[in-house]
Amino acid sequence: MLFLEIQRGKHGMRNQRYVDTLGATAACTLRLLEGCVPADDINGGHGIQGDAWFGSVRAAAAIGAKGHRAVLQVKNNSGLYPKAFIDGALKNAPGGVHIVLKGVAPNGVELVALGYRYSTKTTLFFIATADAGSTRPGTPYEMKYTDDHGNVCLRHVERPDIISNFFRDSNAIDRHNQSRQFDLALEKTWLTQEPYFRLATTIIGMHVVDSWKLADYHNIINGANTKDENRMTVKRFAGVLCYQLVTNTCAFLSNAFAPSTSPSEIVVPAQRSISMSSDTNEVSEVTMQEGQDTILIPKRSLADKNGVQHHQVAYPKTVGKSGKRSTLTRECKMCKEKGEKHLVGFYCFTCGDTFAYCCPNRYNSDRDCFKDHVDRIPRSSSRSRG
Repeated sequence: MLFLEIQRGKHGMRNQRYVDTLGATAACTLRLLEGCVPADDINGGHGIQGDAWFGSVRAAAAIGAKGHRAVLQVKNNSGLYPKAFIDGALKNAPGGVHIVLKGVAPNGVELVALGYRYSTKTTLFFIATADAGSTRPGTPYEMKYTDDHGNVCLRHVERPDIISNFFRDSNAIDRHNQSRQFDLALEKTWLTQEPYFRLATTIIGMHVVDSWKLADYHNIINGANTKDENRMTVKRFAGVLCYQLVTNTCAFLSNAFAPSTSPSEIVVPAQRSISMSSDTNEVSEVTMQEGQDTILIPKRSLADKNGVQHHQVAYPKTVGKSGKRSTLTRECKMCKEKGEKHLVGFYCFTCGDTFAYCCPNRYNSDRDCFKDHVDRIPRSSSRSRG
């Protein structure tokens, strides 16, 4: 979230900057641009893309006058735009045909009006600054349709490169909105007639989705090779994030494994600043209500050469016949390879509970088999993002 402005209606915004010369919508676009991208801190301007709410000749001209490039879709705000001419010129044209018109805005900025027909029924309208991109053929639009026999077919529809780039980038926003509005769906869960609570709900949802996507991109909540069907959902991520906030946990949340229908484990990695000689009591396990998840807080988390997080977690406590609780221990896997026997109470959660390793503690500060285990994992040559 770089800049936020609440629109208070036509009369509520009439005293804001630029409204008297640009109108309410274009003025809002220019203020948002100034709030996000200081003109003095950039070199050569930025490429600004906007949907039909922002799109108008006045908005594109104002963006261009600030030294930026603009590509905006036009629908209702068609003042000074040759919409009727473009619509008439492409009326009977097939899909894949486009028209380009050049002109100069009243403030001297050179603009390009594009009309693009991706089907025989629909024409899309765009306004752009002359330096915003190329009108040569770009990545075609993949149109799916059903033939007379019920088969799903694919047809490539040509379109200008500047429009290809526009839809490529705007698709990322559409996917973000899909995750926020329909997958997380806070607005549907927290129904309200209070407008400011509604805005706060949307902002919370935007931040949660941003955090979820960033955590996924950096392989914090999913491994580099995790399959799509096993990746952590935004709802599950939001639940773990809420637990972190309620319990005032400082570390970020992670889960390298697929969610399951049975009670599963969620890892809350330890902070990297935790001392290697810290007491084992710093590692805790919190079991929530039956049917819910178990929160594991490891002693520490280390990344291997492939960027996969490995969590050093304590074995669960067991209850003996006498009712006394004790921590399960196993032989250190690496020490066993050297012919030594050391019972330890930690294992690598990422690799499984059979991968027990020594870690430095108050009694022994020399052995760090867990770190050696992570360091010797080879780099995968076929690494992909799944």
